[in-house]
Amino acid sequence: MKTLDRYIIKELIPPFFCGLVVVMFVLLIDFILDVLNLIIAKGVPVFVVGKLFSYSLAWMFSLAVPMAVLVSSLMAFGRLAGDKELIAAKALGIPFWRMMLPAGLTMMLLSVVMVIFGDLVLPESNKHARTLMVQIHKKKPLAALYPRIFISDFPNIILYMDQVDDKAGKIFGVRMYEKREGFSPRIIIAPEGEVKYDAQEDAISFTLFNGEIHDIDTDDPSRYTRGQFEKQVINIGNLGTQLGGETSQQRGDREFSIDMLKTQIGEYQSKIDSLHGLICKAVEKAIDSVFAVRHYDKPPVAKPERRALLTQRKVSAYIAGFKTAIADSARRMKKLEVELQKKYSLPLACLVFFLIGAPVGAWARRGGIGMAAGLSFGFFLIYWAFLIGGEEIADRGLVSPTVGMWSGNVVMAIAGLLMLYRVTYESRFAGFGWLSRFLVKRVRNQSES
Repeated sequence: MKTLDRYIIKELIPPFFCGLVVVMFVLLIDFILDVLNLIIAKGVPVFVVGKLFSYSLAWMFSLAVPMAVLVSSLMAFGRLAGDKELIAAKALGIPFWRMMLPAGLTMMLLSVVMVIFGDLVLPESNKHARTLMVQIHKKKPLAALYPRIFISDFPNIILYMDQVDDKAGKIFGVRMYEKREGFSPRIIIAPEGEVKYDAQEDAISFTLFNGEIHDIDTDDPSRYTRGQFEKQVINIGNLGTQLGGETSQQRGDREFSIDMLKTQIGEYQSKIDSLHGLICKAVEKAIDSVFAVRHYDKPPVAKPERRALLTQRKVSAYIAGFKTAIADSARRMKKLEVELQKKYSLPLACLVFFLIGAPVGAWARRGGIGMAAGLSFGFFLIYWAFLIGGEEIADRGLVSPTVGMWSGNVVMAIAGLLMLYRVTYESRFAGFGWLSRFLVKRVRNQSES
């Protein structure tokens, strides 16, 4: 059996690397367009963009490997089935699941390797990519300006532009929403303007021409002021800490290792427990103050009803603040838990995709490579829909992070086991036809009763 095991593993290697190259190329297409825009339109040096490109390869690789596993298992076992080698193995008394076993163990080992890769390499690559992007924005602030999207990278300003001329430093169709401390927010509209960056002051200035300023009193919306100007200059400083997001000393959700994520989750859980304790103490203190014994040798105090009302207002304000802090901490903790579950669920997709790819490849031998490719594309869509949708609803707290991030793997694993059963025992059920027959039978029994 060792010879057969080595033979099957060798059959998987060439299509795996071919699939990995193809999937990586597909993922790179969109990124290459952004890279070319940084070089040509934004004027960023090629060497810097090359570093950013190399750092971004890590997250592409982590996504491409599970896809390549599905492609390789589909093609390898499809070829074995098409050349009747699976039939020959069955004639020798070797079941289909036994032929999958060595490759399955290999894919399990690959999943472990991808977990290590996602724990050690991926977070550092993401951090270096973001830090480099911050430096690009700091040295080339126009690299953060994109037309026809709302830009919120600048402090207290939301910016929208119809067109951007990076080489000339000009912007057209400008709409700017500016928040001012101590004053009402204002909206600035101008047909054109200029953008300049002062490296010494680390500030960017917008010079707008022939525009309008709209001031709205948020307390009294009926008070509305509209003014026109020929030239208006708006300066924004502290770009090193504001432009591009977090500083290089901070980490985002996808820049944490497994241990870092667990530490952060524990800190947020401790914070939530502490806030719950403060709420309990505030309530106990409020109850004690309402039923406090009155001492007649001291100045009179408010009546119990009055004290209860004042205490209720005060405690309600405290509790409202605590509840807001608890909600923020819980929301942040949910996102970290989602990232922690993703550290394991995405690498394990290598084993899940092999579990479904091998029997589908053997089953689709009569339909040719076209049917196999169509089925694999369908499985891709289903899995990524579960992955993206599960992450979104888990971040919102609608489901637990475990359910959100593992639902796609569970669905694919069940489908793979059903296909494995069909191929191994040559059962006659086709897809989920057994489910429809079961439902029809139940309906008939209910109608007869």
